[in-house]
Amino acid sequence: MPTFTSDQLRQITCEIFLAAGAKGDEAQIVADALVRSNEAGHDSHGVLRIPEYTRWMEQELIVTGAHIRIRKETEVFALIDGGWGFGQVVAREAMKVAIDKASNVGVGTVSVSQCCHIGRVGDYPLMAAEAGMAAVMFVNTHGGGKLVAPWGGRERRLAANPVSVAIPRAGSWPLLMDISTSSIAEGKVRGLLNRNMPVPPGHIIDSNGKATTRAEDFYGPPPGALLPFGGHKGFALGMLTDILAGALSGAGCSRAGAERVGNSFLAIVIAINAFCDRAAFDAQVEELIAYVKSSERISGFSEILVPGELEAREAAARARNGIVIDDETWRQIAEVGKRYGVTMPEG
Repeated sequence: MPTFTSDQLRQITCEIFLAAGAKGDEAQIVADALVRSNEAGHDSHGVLRIPEYTRWMEQELIVTGAHIRIRKETEVFALIDGGWGFGQVVAREAMKVAIDKASNVGVGTVSVSQCCHIGRVGDYPLMAAEAGMAAVMFVNTHGGGKLVAPWGGRERRLAANPVSVAIPRAGSWPLLMDISTSSIAEGKVRGLLNRNMPVPPGHIIDSNGKATTRAEDFYGPPPGALLPFGGHKGFALGMLTDILAGALSGAGCSRAGAERVGNSFLAIVIAINAFCDRAAFDAQVEELIAYVKSSERISGFSEILVPGELEAREAAARARNGIVIDDETWRQIAEVGKRYGVTMPEG
């Protein structure tokens, strides 16, 4: 399996998107976002997405050069149309609006529709954390992209509908939760399929509603479904996320007949120093982290990790050792690159 540095992957990815018709700035923004996902260990939202994104460009499902348009706003919120631009471009622009509003009045909220796939959701709350703010984000797939069976059902009715929360820390990496409300992300199933590996038990069902570990059974035909995490709990969170992301923005919730896959989302940014003393807040965060980590461990655990810690360690390790891309994923990327006349390094 080929190994690349982050810079090598960014260059390859940017060149492919430019050759496919993306504008200079947006090609770089999307490339940076995909590679950051690989750096953090979330390969499901990394360069594996290149063939999919270029296919959407070819089908004119991504509008290159598009930027956000604010349809309605007050001091504390904005309703935003993304013009079906690259999700990574639209989401970053929208989060900047929310961060600016939070800086001015303490809280900034954006509700966004007409946005293509935004990639790793955690990237956007992290923007707020890097600005010293907290953020919460709820995402659906514009009514299409249905992958998840409801609790007790066997047919796809919901998307993975992720939720992300970021909390800044003084002098360290932010706390970050970035989870799909399905028990596994579809991109991880795709990665396992590419590596010819089984899906861990308890994550997918086949078209008959039977538990399976074969990734092929999820994709079909006929297709199976992802399961909600934690049974009824993940199902409830996924359904409510669908409403907060889709109904408020006007994009709509999961429904029959909606097939175009995009993202709509609700993001809430909180300026911590508008609510309380920042030093006192930071001290309480660190006290909580220390208290949680002080718990006696059960068998099989050498330490307790808090949200975002694993990704921070993985990013440091991949900076040292490079990013490994599985053979099938690289074959697909190389095929796209060669089709667009991009000189590809040998895998």
